[in-house]
Amino acid sequence: MDRREVLKSIGLIVGGTVVGAEMFLSGCTNPEEQVGILSNDQMALIEEIAETILPKTAKSPGAKEAKVGIPINNIVSRFYSSVEQKVLLDGLEVYKKNDFMGMTSEEKEDYLLTLEKEVKDNPIIIVTDNDGNTTETKPSYIMIKQLSIWGYKSSEVVAKNGYNYLPIPGGYDGCVEVTNEVKPMYPSPRFGTRV
Repeated sequence: MDRREVLKSIGLIVGGTVVGAEMFLSGCTNPEEQVGILSNDQMALIEEIAETILPKTAKSPGAKEAKVGIPINNIVSRFYSSVEQKVLLDGLEVYKKNDFMGMTSEEKEDYLLTLEKEVKDNPIIIVTDNDGNTTETKPSYIMIKQLSIWGYKSSEVVAKNGYNYLPIPGGYDGCVEVTNEVKPMYPSPRFGTRV
């Protein structure tokens, strides 16, 4: 069955047109096209920062393997305000200007530890937009760190390799022995949502 027939069948079943049908028909043949506000270079830089925060170990994948740049781009593009986006993009320019990508692993760690100490003293910054309005927000380092951890924990590779998957609903065992070999549970994506 070809794509047009599938779309026609789905359209008949759901009673209308299918959202995103153009992309489905094109087969998503243009992977180079930028989607979101971050360029491929900026996503690579974010993944490098995230890899320094969440490096690959013998037992767990790193942030690069988890491909955190893609979900970070989606979140920043869709849910960040224009002020937050500007703070993040300006912060990435500072990383670029300081040649973060060219640093050794130790230099990257030292650089991020310095930023960590700075934001501990100043966790909120005040930004003035073009219209003169002021907004309180977090520094770019905190944004990147939070997004990296979120993207990492919600990635497929981490869910499959770092957790025991617990489909909900499922059986309940109130007395599970916890040892170093036991992985934490990863709930179903529907866990905690209303139906």
